[in-house]
Amino acid sequence: MKPRRATSADAQELVRLRNLMFEALSPPSDIDWQSRCVEAFADRLKHDSALAAFVMGDGRHRLFACAVGEYAKRLPSPGSVAPHIGHVHSVVTEPSHRHRGLGSACLTALMRWLAEHDCSHVQLRASPEGQGLYSRLGFQVVTDVQMARRVRPCDE
Repeated sequence: MKPRRATSADAQELVRLRNLMFEALSPPSDIDWQSRCVEAFADRLKHDSALAAFVMGDGRHRLFACAVGEYAKRLPSPGSVAPHIGHVHSVVTEPSHRHRGLGSACLTALMRWLAEHDCSHVQLRASPEGQGLYSRLGFQVVTDVQMARRVRPCDE
């Protein structure tokens, strides 16, 4: 069984899997994100060529694993003149289907797709459970300090 490229019809299942990931990290308190995420997946998978998801499932409607990522434009730097940088948003496998290579196959398909779109490198945040998979696929821990700041919408 090989991963296939997800379509907008997979939006609900992609959000179900994504929720499994968030629940494993810490249960989300905001339920509204799921309906917004279904809409975003449906729209972006249909209209945004910079986003892709690769999935494996039962061949009908149930997905067992996915890898979701996108590429964005980047400026040339001394290390690379490639026009894009990749970002992996989520790699999730249902607990009952883990350790069968499904997540690895989906991520490998996503990485191939990102390479086809001239990404200089690919970034992701790993959970402790996922770190082994990512290391086996060539990801390395970066020692740079990652910082973030939440920006309030203009209407607040």
